[in-house]
Amino acid sequence: MGERSHSDAQLDTISSGTEEHLISRLPKECKIGAITLDESDDVYPVPRPGMIFRSEPEARLYYTRYANQMGFNVKTRTSKRGREGKVKYLILVCSERTKTAIDASKKQYCTARINLTLRKDGTYRVSAVTLGHNHELGTPSVFPINIEMKCKRKMDPEVIDMGVNKISEQDQKERHGIGENGDGDALQKYLVRMQEQDRNFFYAIDLDDLFSVKNVFWSDGRSRAAYESFGDVVTVDTSCFSNHYKVPLVTFVGVNHHGQSVLFGCGLLSSEDSQSFIWLFESLLHCMSGVPPQGIVTDHCCRTMQKAVETVYPSIPHRWCLSNIMGKLPEVIQEYANCKTLRDRVQNVVYDTPTTDEFEEKWKKIVEDFDLKENKWLKELSLERHRWAPSFVRGGFWAGMYINPQSGSRLTCFDGYINRQTTLKQFVDQYNNALQYKAEKEYIADIHSSSNSQTCVTSSSIERQFQSAYTHAKFVEVQREFVGKADCNVFVAFEDGSICHYNVIEDMITEDKPKESLVEVIYNREDCDLKCSCHFFEFRGLLCRHSLAVLSQERVKEVPCKYILDRWRKNVQRKHVYVKTSYGVEHFGPQVQRFDLLCNQFNSIAAAAAEFEGTSSFVKDTLCNLKEKLEPWTSLLRNSSHVDVQKHSNMIN
Repeated sequence: MGERSHSDAQLDTISSGTEEHLISRLPKECKIGAITLDESDDVYPVPRPGMIFRSEPEARLYYTRYANQMGFNVKTRTSKRGREGKVKYLILVCSERTKTAIDASKKQYCTARINLTLRKDGTYRVSAVTLGHNHELGTPSVFPINIEMKCKRKMDPEVIDMGVNKISEQDQKERHGIGENGDGDALQKYLVRMQEQDRNFFYAIDLDDLFSVKNVFWSDGRSRAAYESFGDVVTVDTSCFSNHYKVPLVTFVGVNHHGQSVLFGCGLLSSEDSQSFIWLFESLLHCMSGVPPQGIVTDHCCRTMQKAVETVYPSIPHRWCLSNIMGKLPEVIQEYANCKTLRDRVQNVVYDTPTTDEFEEKWKKIVEDFDLKENKWLKELSLERHRWAPSFVRGGFWAGMYINPQSGSRLTCFDGYINRQTTLKQFVDQYNNALQYKAEKEYIADIHSSSNSQTCVTSSSIERQFQSAYTHAKFVEVQREFVGKADCNVFVAFEDGSICHYNVIEDMITEDKPKESLVEVIYNREDCDLKCSCHFFEFRGLLCRHSLAVLSQERVKEVPCKYILDRWRKNVQRKHVYVKTSYGVEHFGPQVQRFDLLCNQFNSIAAAAAEFEGTSSFVKDTLCNLKEKLEPWTSLLRNSSHVDVQKHSNMIN
């Protein structure tokens, strides 16, 4: 149980699981005058938030003497020292312990206490107070007042002017308020309501030493299920921080089979320190059953986030968002002469250099031509080029997420639902609307992909293979490669048994000038294995024009399934579509109800079978056999609207 404030304070409650955390705050409109004592005072004033003491001993002395005059004794409950050895905060409490009403053999401490925090000027401020005792007080005793102490004890001027929630300008840059102006109540109600409506809803709350909300993370059932299908690459969007939004929002975003953004989870952070990001990443990992992404993309400016990634996901490839970097480029180079030419040159070396050697050669030439040796921003980028330059990162799969040169803001999940002036209350009110829009958009794309086909641009049987397998959006991307294949000229370099090495020369236009690009494709005739030096397939999960040109040269009519990723297929049934949420797509109502009913049945079967190894194995084997029989049936039902259901039901019996 957290802190209970005195009657002057406003009480916000945030629930997490079965625990209640009560956060003590003083309303901003409550004006507190300065406390002064003269030599005739014979009693110490009642402790209140905002009282200031020159030192820790002075604060202890004050509360000890106040306690004596009230009839109780004091002890230290909690204290923590900073790196310099000075106490950063402490909690002084009533030392009395009483037997609990539930269990007479157990005792609990009295709830009376004061919380003290170290300020930047070395003084200590009372940040929270609990006056009530759960026991009878003893005989009061009065101590003489120390005159020097009375003169120095006063109210913080910031508190007098603005209330105890006021913080310094420097602190404001480091810490964002969560739960002010009724926002905390709106967030609490939202989290409780979501947990009632969605049994798979997950949230975590990080409290600071004063039991105030520090950080929050949440993810609904549909987002958690979508992570199972699309959580291989995750982008951490901190646009709200960098653009100074009122809502300190961080989102975890991926892309679905249509190339649309899909939300995995949201966080609210009070500050951008590494510990907050570590807590946030650990919350995501816990939420997703300990399964980390295969790659993570972040803003290149945030060093604290980079440290957090290295701590929580030490073995995961970490890249910087290229569109974010290129978006900052005009601002960085605007002071240089011929900045437009410089921008074009940088864009060319970034997007149009297939090899690392060519990138480094061209980058070095740009630095020399424009005298950029002293530009710290570009110098840092050069040193960390393995984190962002396409020619350095193409060896891994990134689902096309970080390289899109047309991408502006990465805040794609909540475009139109949040801006710089949006409050937290307004955001949670609009949250479900935003996710429902995303779900509806995915549903419409699913219907379009399954009900009709895109027209092929060539007569290639391989193109028709992709046409029948991929969603419209991904097939359009494949078609660009089929069109680009016309610019590729294929030559055999040498052969080694069944392995043939091809040189592919691609004609292209760069800076309005014709150019030739040479890549190598290695083709194994035995297993139809392809390896192109452009790494397009490894990077985006799609066959490149160079590989398609080689397949055409080899007269291959069909590619192996390994080159048609399930991630982009239109007929793969994905779990997140059927998960019940508070913003579910209306069209999926019957499926969601059936899914929910079956899940309940499976849970009851699992409960009955789990008692013994034999029954558990029997159910497991039976379900595996059932799945094998179901898959062809559901495939037929999915591809035909005139299927004799009774006929195919025999496949199950």
